Amino acid sequence: MGNKAYFMINMEKRFSDDSYYLEAIRELEAMPEVEAVKPVSGVCDLLVTVDAPIRVILVANKIQAKKWVKSLHVLKVGPTEAPKPAERELLEA
Repeated sequence: MGNKAYFMINMEKRFSDDSYYLEAIRELEAMPEVEAVKPVSGVCDLLVTVDAPIRVILVANKIQAKKWVKSLHVLKVGPTEAPKPAERELLEA
């Protein structure tokens, strides 16, 4: 069972350079943990959905190391699927 997380990413450059954004989106989409990349306007430039089989922080660090990332904020982290009853008992113990 992995963890699903949502990252808000601010880019170093503004949307004026389309090739810059397209390359960043391609890099993110090439990562096996990344499920979706959406360009947005407002507080951030990209909204990224990831499914990390081990630890979300490792994926966040890998993305934050990219030269085009100005900042990365983790919105939410949670299990990919609800735990089964037997797993729930172990988690609550």
